[in-house]
Amino acid sequence: MTPSQYRLAAELVEMIHEDFQGFHPGYRGVHAQGRYYTAVFTATPEAKKLSRAVHLQGQPVPATVRHGHSASGNPWGPATSPSMAVKFYLPDGTITDLVSIPIPVFFGRTPDEMLEFLRAAKPDAVTGTPDEKKFMQFLATHPWTAKAVQIAKSLPAPVSFAQTVFHAIHAFRFVNAADVAQYARYHWEPEVGSAGQTIEELQKQPPSYLFEELEARLRKAPVVFNLVLQLAEEGDPTEDPTAQWPDERRRLCIGRLKYVRPTTVEEIGDPVMLHDPTRLTDGIEPSDDPILAVRRGVYEVSVAHRTGGWKGRLAALERAGSPFGI
Repeated sequence: MTPSQYRLAAELVEMIHEDFQGFHPGYRGVHAQGRYYTAVFTATPEAKKLSRAVHLQGQPVPATVRHGHSASGNPWGPATSPSMAVKFYLPDGTITDLVSIPIPVFFGRTPDEMLEFLRAAKPDAVTGTPDEKKFMQFLATHPWTAKAVQIAKSLPAPVSFAQTVFHAIHAFRFVNAADVAQYARYHWEPEVGSAGQTIEELQKQPPSYLFEELEARLRKAPVVFNLVLQLAEEGDPTEDPTAQWPDERRRLCIGRLKYVRPTTVEEIGDPVMLHDPTRLTDGIEPSDDPILAVRRGVYEVSVAHRTGGWKGRLAALERAGSPFGI
């Protein structure tokens, strides 16, 4: 990324803090409260037909999953909208990440557009809600954002992480051993099926309920997600995360993620645990999506905030002897 892109990333992080209940030292700007789980990912035979990526060849690969229970930056707030970030530990010692949320589309097509959206959605200091007139004016001139907001509002609240569908929202280019390429989008589908409830019902439970419910499941049996690719066809936009592809596009299950048990960053040995959707491996390439491109800078800036700056972050990594960088 260029210096100007990092400045834009820093602006986005500042606006995220303003929109999502402020900056809380040591915590992420969004999905602040989270817990970690060890897992094993095993690709299906169909996966290596699409990609030569090492974790898609069929051998079991260790992974960790971080679930967040809310989009908020307040680590003590109630559960609202969950998140799912998976880190795959590859045989050559490198890692690759996959970051997903329940909504299948994003709110802006470009970083500048996202800044406009965040400014329009900024809560008033007195009322705690956005200026409705300003926000509605923005949506009226950005119908793709209005559609994403409508989709987000229509989604039920989760009854369990294990019964929530998660979407990676961006398109990626999958390249196989014969150099044949295919654009696709990731979706995590729970093996037990999906279910939801009203936000009012969810918030009758303690804030930690979703974590405790998942851990109760794990004491009885593994929790399993299937990794499904929706395959693009000619004319499907690959650079626009606000645009949905037609429902009839072919879907292909390329792997199975089995949760084993809870874990911690101390056990993992990575005190930062940055999940970067642009950290890819050979056989999977980014699309030209500008939102995907800026996420590296946004996450790096956010890490610097929550770890006390670049020097504090590097010192933490050195103390832990962690091999994992940004």
